[in-house]
This record gives sequence, structure tokens and C-alpha cells, in this order.
Amino acid sequence: MTEKVAEWIKKDKLIAPGDCVLAGVSGGADSVCLLLLLLELRQRFHFTVCAVHVEHGIRGEDSNRDAAFVKELCRRRQVPCHICAVDVPAYAAREGLGTEEAARSLRYDCYLKVAEGLGQKRVRVALAHHADDNAETMLFSLARGSGITGLGGIRPVRTLSARVAVIRPLLGATRAQIEEWLSERGQPYCTDATNADTDYSRNKIRHEVMPGLSEVNRRAVIHMAQSARLLQEAADYLAEETARAVERTCACGTGFCRIAEELFLKYPHIIQSEAVCRILADTAGSGKDIGSVHVEAVLALAKMQVGKGVDLPYGLRAARVYGGILIGAKQEKTQAADGRRHERFHEISREELMRLGPGGELTVALGGEEMRFCIRDFSGQMQEIPKKKYTKWLNYDKIKNSLQIRKRMAGDYLTIDEQGHRKKLKAYFSGEKIPAERREDIWLLAEDAKILWVVGGRIGADYRIQEHTKRILEVRIIGGSYCED
Repeated sequence: MTEKVAEWIKKDKLIAPGDCVLAGVSGGADSVCLLLLLLELRQRFHFTVCAVHVEHGIRGEDSNRDAAFVKELCRRRQVPCHICAVDVPAYAAREGLGTEEAARSLRYDCYLKVAEGLGQKRVRVALAHHADDNAETMLFSLARGSGITGLGGIRPVRTLSARVAVIRPLLGATRAQIEEWLSERGQPYCTDATNADTDYSRNKIRHEVMPGLSEVNRRAVIHMAQSARLLQEAADYLAEETARAVERTCACGTGFCRIAEELFLKYPHIIQSEAVCRILADTAGSGKDIGSVHVEAVLALAKMQVGKGVDLPYGLRAARVYGGILIGAKQEKTQAADGRRHERFHEISREELMRLGPGGELTVALGGEEMRFCIRDFSGQMQEIPKKKYTKWLNYDKIKNSLQIRKRMAGDYLTIDEQGHRKKLKAYFSGEKIPAERREDIWLLAEDAKILWVVGGRIGADYRIQEHTKRILEVRIIGGSYCED
């Protein structure tokens, strides 16, 4: 076992000379085996070892007994040991989580806190997941309908922070091999009674499903571990191709992303699905509650008419716009006492502007300020056009699509002359010497990626008023720091 683990450490580059390896030791067979193997290998790979034990506050005296066992084991082996006590039931109730999920979340919080507190340049948190755990994870993911990433099971390395990563040196070993290794050395360990409780999903798989698979093929666990490696490689390749597709077809900014339909739909369905999944997770800041049903709902919008949309987890909404799909914060439907709309993401449909009609006014609240829209007939007198900084007249007849009030995102541009020449918004900001830290705060009035008005600055050349213009869209922004001279 020792030589096998040494081989796996080298192959996956789990540990480098000078690393501090923090072993997660529960007191069970797997973690005790891991700690002893690390102690045998520390001089060969030139790393130091310490341990962390998380007391979950679930099993009463049995839990205290496990903590005492780990503390004594580390004392006899002269291993620094950190004991972390957490209250899983209280945390689960407060956060609305299941016991298993709450326990896992608190464990990782403890690992990271202890690791960061060690003050080492590089810390590797070693966990004792093995081949049986990996097989159970694959089956659990399969039952939940996970994609190729989930079917890849447990990865040997996962980054937690700039200085801390989780490593799993025992992924190639089976539970039986671990217990046999400990037995040969006469090393005792703790047994967690909850591991036999089939009310837990993972235990049900362990005790009721895995034995049946082993009857079909006694090397089922090993074969699944090999398949997991292949699936991980496939997932990595797919991730690279997806990243290229997103970069080529999507213009994304803080909190929203626009998918360019024409290019996007040329990619295979699997790339489209992975791209949407990634976009949703990046836009929301988490992918935990994003499922295939949400991905397919977004993709289905490509076949729908402009204006159709679908609500998504994390307060997101995907909407069909001209030329693609726009994903961002869901429009809030609440109204203030004065009837003004208050939205986190601001979109005004072409139909909404048409219903406004001459003389009507629409107000959109932007936090501390508001943007007002009204439609006017134009007399043809160019001298009437206001020269104000925060009031602009736009050629209403040139507006063909929905309008968005938002901050900048990749791909934004201004039309700079009547010939249709373009300038990237980034280049405009640079030319105007607008500091980088201010650019994220500037409101834009946009028609997809085309900018009608940089609030406080330029309007797009193709929206300028001309003598033959029939109707004007007057846009004003007031309140906050937006005060006319």
C-alpha cells in the first residue's frame, strides 16, 4: 500500500517538497490509514504533517470518544492536532440544509480555517476518500441526472484558496485494502454507527447497491475508478472547448451575459448545454441549484419570439432578444407608491415604447436616480435639440429592438459616424480618459451590444436627430450625482 500511495502522489503531483500536509482524521479506518501512510512517506517527499479533527456535535458521547481517540493517536505519533467543534444540527436548521450537506460544509470551513491559520506557504489538506467512495459518488451523481463532470466522481486535487488545496492520496485503494492494511499492523480505529444508517442516501448506495455490483463483477469498484479518470479527462477537454465557445459567442459583464444566437447555434448541442450551464453559474455566482431543466429552458428560447423569457434560480431571468439570448438579474415586478418601476435589470421592449405614445412618460428607478423616457414629435428645427449633459434626444424611428439600461459588458460599441464605423466602448472610455475604476459605474442605454447613449457622454451616431426625423425619444437621467449645469 505504501508504495502504491507513493506512486499516486507522484502521478497526480499531490505533494511538493516543503508542503505542509494537513490530514483530515475522523478516527475511522480510512483516515487513520491516511495519517499513518503520510507519516511513512513524509521524509521521502520532504513534507510536514499535522492533523485536524472535526467534532460534528451529532453523536454525543460517541463523537467525544472519536475526538479523544484522534487526539491520543496524534500525541503518540507526535503529530500536531487541531480539534474543531461545530454544531451541525443547528447549522442545518438555520441554513435549511440536510444533515449530510451541512456536515460537509462545516468540515470544509474548518479545514480551510485551520490550513490558513498555519501560516505556511502551501498547505495540502489530505482527505481519505478511496475507490469505494468514488464509485458511490458516481452512482449518486448518475441517479441525480448529473452531467459528465458529476459522473467523473471525486478528483484527486481541488483548490480551496490561493495557498490551500485538497488532495486525496487514497483514491486508488479500496475500502477492503485499507482495512486489511490496518489489520496487518494491528492498528485500531473508530467505527461510526451512523455509517450503517440507510436513511442517508450514500449509505443506502453503500450497503444496498454496491454489494450487488460486486456480485456482477468483483472488480466493479476498480473499473469504475478507471472510468472516472477517463470521464474527468473528457470533462476537462469539454471544458476547454466550452470556454472557447463562450469567448467567441458571448458578451458577458458583471451580473449578465448576452449570447449571440447565429454563432452559438453552430456549435454541437453538448457545447451549447455546457456553455449555458457555465454562464448561469458564473452570472449567479453559484452552480449548485442549476440543473439540466434550466439549461434546456434557456436553449429553448432560441426558437421563440423576441420578448419571451424564463425565470431561473438565484433570481436570474433569460430573455429572447433580437439576435440572441440575454441572461441577467430578474426584473422585479414591485412598484413604488408613485407607480414607478423598480428593477435590478432594466429592459424596455419595443412594444412598451410603442404603447407609450407621444406625450407619454415612462420612469425607471436606478437606485438613487431615475431615467425618464418620453416620445415627442420633431419640428425639424435642429436648434431645439438640447445641449444638456444628462438629457438627450434620440431618433426614435431608428430604434428597432428592446432597450437595456445597464452597465458595460464585453462587446459593447458605439457607432461614430454616418458611415457606420464603430468604436469599442473600451476605446471610447480610454479616449475620454475615464479612470478604469469609474467605468463599471457608468449607466448605458443599449440596444443589445450597440450603445445608444453613454450617460453623461456620447450618443451613437446612428441615433442622432436629423432634419427629416419624425419622432424623438427624449431620455433624461436625474437624481443622485446627475444634475444638469
